[in-house]
Amino acid sequence: MKKIILFLTIVAAVGCLQAQDELSTTPPTTRTRHFSVGVVGGFDRNYHSIDMAYMTDYSYDKYATGTTFGLQLAYHPWRWLALRADVVMIEKNYHRSHVFKYLPDPLPVTTTNDYLNVPVVLELSFGKNVRVNMFGGGYYGYWLKSHRVGKTYDFANNVVEFDEDMEFDEVRDNRVDMGFVYGAGLSAILLDRIELGCEVKWYYGVNDIQNPYMVHLRPRYNTTFAIQACLSYWL
Repeated sequence: MKKIILFLTIVAAVGCLQAQDELSTTPPTTRTRHFSVGVVGGFDRNYHSIDMAYMTDYSYDKYATGTTFGLQLAYHPWRWLALRADVVMIEKNYHRSHVFKYLPDPLPVTTTNDYLNVPVVLELSFGKNVRVNMFGGGYYGYWLKSHRVGKTYDFANNVVEFDEDMEFDEVRDNRVDMGFVYGAGLSAILLDRIELGCEVKWYYGVNDIQNPYMVHLRPRYNTTFAIQACLSYWL
């Protein structure tokens, strides 16, 4: 029995070494399974959604621009399918204006919010060297920091400017931002191992970025569109 087990172990080891040697010498673009790692970067536009209700003295601009960059990891069980996870920094900014009846112009405030986003998606690809990619899944985001610049009105009837970091309030602020993510893009495979492409990504937030710290609180959501370039290396 021991000899049989030893023989089967040797056969399995030889088979694994042959498979590993085949993977190392075969170009990734001709293999069925492979991993890839890359970098992504681009720009985004965030839509800060809130029901204004009785807050008639405030107004929010429809979109605010920001940047996004990070890493991209993927496992391709087949050439046309991949399980992909990105780890990216993304800005989800917004502009707000405060209108006072006794002032001629509204007072603007720009808030910059930095999030760590981790989208996990299934990606379908069509084509050989030039590929059309479509993907969908979910994402988890964590609010890292917030900064605001603008003007306000003090008790002495003066307009004052401010430029400050905002401290998070555990009672008020929900630092988790989760939702769905969808997108599509084009890519080209170069030199058998390098894939260069661009894509459009849509983050649709489904949870309120505020905690329920008061009665009749109006929920606030982030919806973010990103355009980014992708450079990945097939292992």
